[in-house]
Amino acid sequence: MVALIGALLGLLWLFVPFAIFGIKGLLQQIVAEQRRTNEILSRVHGERLPPAAPEPQPFRARPYP
Repeated sequence: MVALIGALLGLLWLFVPFAIFGIKGLLQQIVAEQRRTNEILSRVHGERLPPAAPEPQPFRARPYP
């Protein structure tokens, strides 16, 4: 049983890098298409996004006087 699990993990270890490198090109195409879409939308609608809100600050209790 341990040998079977070890063999399965070994196969995963072998194939995962190929899967990652195979996805890399697809992700680059998606990013390029998203940038193109954002450019088209900004030309059609202009800059209508609301201004970014400030980052929320963590709660800090005041020191005891």
